[in-house]
Amino acid sequence: MRRYENMMEAMVEEELDLRGDSLGCCLCEQCRSDIAALALNHLPPRYVATRAGGAISKADSLRIQHLTDVRTALVQAAQLVSESPRHDPPQTQEG
Repeated sequence: MRRYENMMEAMVEEELDLRGDSLGCCLCEQCRSDIAALALNHLPPRYVATRAGGAISKADSLRIQHLTDVRTALVQAAQLVSESPRHDPPQTQEG
């Protein structure tokens, strides 16, 4: 049983849920995963070992600069994924 977690993962996922539509890119499962992974690679980890630590880290994450960093990383990651998506192009229906 893991007793620690990187709170940054939850913050990135939450922002992706809230602002994903404004990124102007595909949000299929593959693209979402790629965007989150790329963003996380450009953000510092925020590991916590207790529930109390998680609450403190979450409160700290509400700082404007921290949220700006997460949002910037998501925008940059979305641009990269849009330029080279790892999924097949959408199928067109012939009719």
